[in-house]
Amino acid sequence: MKTLKILGLFALLIICSSCVDILAHLFGYGSPDPESVTYNLGLSFQDASGNDLVKGIGLEGWSVGMPIEDDLYYLVKDSLYTLDIILSEPCKNWDNKIYNVPARPGFEPITNHPTLGMNIYDNGYCYLTSDFFRVPVNECPEEKILTYKLKCPYVFGDEAVHELVTYWDIPKKKILSSYYAKCYRIEFEGKEITPQLYIVTYTYPMTNPVTVQHETYVANIKL
Repeated sequence: MKTLKILGLFALLIICSSCVDILAHLFGYGSPDPESVTYNLGLSFQDASGNDLVKGIGLEGWSVGMPIEDDLYYLVKDSLYTLDIILSEPCKNWDNKIYNVPARPGFEPITNHPTLGMNIYDNGYCYLTSDFFRVPVNECPEEKILTYKLKCPYVFGDEAVHELVTYWDIPKKKILSSYYAKCYRIEFEGKEITPQLYIVTYTYPMTNPVTVQHETYVANIKL
């Protein structure tokens, strides 16, 4: 039973974005991650009649080897969109201001661009989610404005790149090595939208189930 508990703990660490920090904190070894900022955003797109334009988009599982119907988080198929996130201030030693998921030491990037997930919240609508994390504090100034350039014909019905400008506050308090930014305004095609904080609770099925909370700022956008 003790062995199962230890395995369950390490399974949680594998799926946690700050696993190196947690290992260092719990067991006193390894180098904690450098301080960084995380930006969590969820976007629902609807037509004038309120129809969900994200529903039915092609998905794939996030967890390697797990059937999509059993997964806890879904990724939008990579072929269905392109996404660039433009930083408001250039970062030291970076070639440009477009964040393209640079590899962490010892890790390879999953894709060459930020990924989109999909989640369904309490109102029943499907949301495109962007968990944009590990913007390093020591290399980048406080990035308080992020511009999302999204092309997604399934949602928008065209091949155009649509631009969302998002405004964030960076809190003083951090969790382990990360500051979790708070989105207070989104500008999209002449509209100004105030996002709402939504707390998603996940329970990971282990020998001793572990429940974690994930804060996302969500917005409903009419096209």
